[in-house]
Amino acid sequence: GDEMDRILGLEMGADDYLAKPFSARELMARIKVVLRRVREMPADPLADVPEQLAFSGWRLDTRTQYLTSPDGVVVPLSSAEYRLLQVLLTHPNRALTRDQLLDMTQGRDAGPFDRSIDVLIGRLRKRLGDDAKQPELIRTVRGRGYLLASKVSPAR
Repeated sequence: GDEMDRILGLEMGADDYLAKPFSARELMARIKVVLRRVREMPADPLADVPEQLAFSGWRLDTRTQYLTSPDGVVVPLSSAEYRLLQVLLTHPNRALTRDQLLDMTQGRDAGPFDRSIDVLIGRLRKRLGDDAKQPELIRTVRGRGYLLASKVSPAR
């Protein structure tokens, strides 16, 4: 397992990657970490999300996964972008770490060099028209993570 194989495996949805040769102790330790994470996870953290969420003039329909701009334009989202936006909307004005975001969107922890959340944040900022150099909506909290700087309410 060279680095590219490990990264590809993780990006394709693997929870972990164990390169050969490995020891039985390392395998057992990794299994225990995964089991602990599964036990700590709520049954469905997004089960009580309203059908539509409104924020800063935008509207997210959680049934259809459509994002509508303040001008009424439907903005397409990938499934990963949608999950990330939904997590940010259910935790507004609260800094979430990369690990928390990965766990809540993909059910896994970030590796030491995992930048997938950063890439998704960049894509989501672009979809929302948020300036990458001076973002107003999705802010970077230095040393902590990211937060959605907006009031979020159920839409009608």
